[in-house]
Amino acid sequence: MTDIERHGSVAARLAGMLMQYQRNRLALFDWMHPGWRGRALAALPNADSPGKRALRARAADAWLRAAGCAPPPLAAFRGRAGALAALPVDDALCALRLRALHFRRAELRYWVDRESRDRVSVWLGRNASAALRWLIETPNSPAIDRLMRDYGMAPLDELDDMSLAWEGYCLFTRPGHGVPLDLLRFVWDEAAAVPNWLLAYAAASYEEDGVRVIDRLPEFFQEHVW
Repeated sequence: MTDIERHGSVAARLAGMLMQYQRNRLALFDWMHPGWRGRALAALPNADSPGKRALRARAADAWLRAAGCAPPPLAAFRGRAGALAALPVDDALCALRLRALHFRRAELRYWVDRESRDRVSVWLGRNASAALRWLIETPNSPAIDRLMRDYGMAPLDELDDMSLAWEGYCLFTRPGHGVPLDLLRFVWDEAAAVPNWLLAYAAASYEEDGVRVIDRLPEFFQEHVW
């Protein structure tokens, strides 16, 4: 590959990420948590114009800017966190659950059975089988017994899809991935708090795990721009 081809490939990748991020951003009122949406509707009546997509898109952008979530600079998409912005919201949530299950993979190994595989398939999306196989085969799992005992970490049986995705979001953002992942914060209510067990676990211990998960996303979400 020549330098021109290489630079062209990078430019196309960044353009694809920016386009998907912008689509997610302008469709905010379609996927944001109802708690946020109620406040947005009170401030911006055009947010409730289902037949007027352009008005809704402009209202979404205005609301996000007012909330302190301006479009990130191009440089933000060059890092690993930009890979998550390359995904539609539903797939991004699957990627967040993948991150949470990667942290919980010791529990996952003895928890998963024929019945729970159906739940995992919903959690992880189209390529759940390959993702689950990778999770189970990945060694050096974090020890979570103490987190369950001392810090109230809930077992997988007690989590729903959005709670698990929230864990993944917190695991990704706590080491500082942040922008452009910040946009996804509006999936959950403003009152959603970082789990106590995560606050008790040293960030340096799991930052590299987040990198490993992001590096595997192209394998599990092959239909998107990487």
